[in-house]
Amino acid sequence: MRLLGFKYLKRQRILTLALIITLSSMLFSITALSLLGFYRGFTAYLGEGEDIVVVYDRRSRTPFTGLVPVYLSERISALNGVLASSPEAIAPCLLKGEAIFIRGIIPEGFTKLNRITITDGSMLELDDVNSIIVGKNVAERLHLKPGDKVLVLGALTDQYLELQIKGIYTSHSPMDDEALAPLYVGQWLRGTDYGHVTLIRFKIDRSAISPARIFEEIAKEASELSPAPSTKPELQPPSIIPRITSRFRIEDVGIDEAQRFMKSYMDRYGVTREAILILSVIVFLFSSISIATATKTLITQHRGEIQVLRSVGASQKTVKTDLLAKLLFWSLAASAAGITLATAILWLVEGKGYFQILSHTISFQLDLVVIALNFILVSLLVSVSILRAKMEL
Repeated sequence: MRLLGFKYLKRQRILTLALIITLSSMLFSITALSLLGFYRGFTAYLGEGEDIVVVYDRRSRTPFTGLVPVYLSERISALNGVLASSPEAIAPCLLKGEAIFIRGIIPEGFTKLNRITITDGSMLELDDVNSIIVGKNVAERLHLKPGDKVLVLGALTDQYLELQIKGIYTSHSPMDDEALAPLYVGQWLRGTDYGHVTLIRFKIDRSAISPARIFEEIAKEASELSPAPSTKPELQPPSIIPRITSRFRIEDVGIDEAQRFMKSYMDRYGVTREAILILSVIVFLFSSISIATATKTLITQHRGEIQVLRSVGASQKTVKTDLLAKLLFWSLAASAAGITLATAILWLVEGKGYFQILSHTISFQLDLVVIALNFILVSLLVSVSILRAKMEL
């Protein structure tokens, strides 16, 4: 007995169920996409691809607070297969009352690893000790323009500097939420001497050299005793990079691909892609109670119509199959509407710059796994609720 052409479900009650499913799907999508956006942005913070590797401090609890000897940049750069190096001193700072990261760099090396375009003003030079260039997101948020003078306060130290905005840049990366300064300025605001930086990034030719080979060279350097450097920072740096050799333990130094390096910090605190999806599913399951209740309520509200169908010969299996055919379509449509609403809300939030973590704006992208998981969970919830329903005469 076929019931597909028999209309016994009231549209208003179906729309109520669809609205509940839409809201639940929207909540799940916002949770999953926002957390995955943070995870994706954080792991890609220092670059993507196997050709970018990072020398870092294993003892540091965050990627922004470690210290490694800067002279390793010059030693490793001499190896065959190392295409470029960028020692970087990352300093959490306050600028006009806002928290931002100022990254001390050597412009010539940095631009070989990250492409930046100056949209206003001019490019930074290594000897611009009183200047910085700021990312477009920072410039828009703080209303900065070339020529402005700003007071920058180091968050990890009592250091401060008055700096002039030399230019505005765009990189189409998380670095648009940062400011770039000469290496010396970053070291001063970080509160370290000129012999150390937060990390060193290298661009390598994987066919000619591997991270393991670089680590061997670092281990060789660690085995050679060298005089300890002065730890007292100077305000006026020399005009070239000081060649200060620093003693260090090989156990304190690590090297890894940039993306894996950032991912290791997330994994250290249990923040993995799988954990994020599981958390999002848990959020959805809490809201699924309302979906199951709404589905059960809809069936109860149509008990009279269902009993009429049963009395004229329709079996429970026939009625349930018909309900599945009719309600699953509405459920999937509602789920798609929830995903669409969530995407629109997240894009609006991103465009306004409201959603930031660690002073960096989160970029959202549609994730096929999230979309598929949303459809699967909705279908399962509605199907189980219908199949478990009792439709006795």
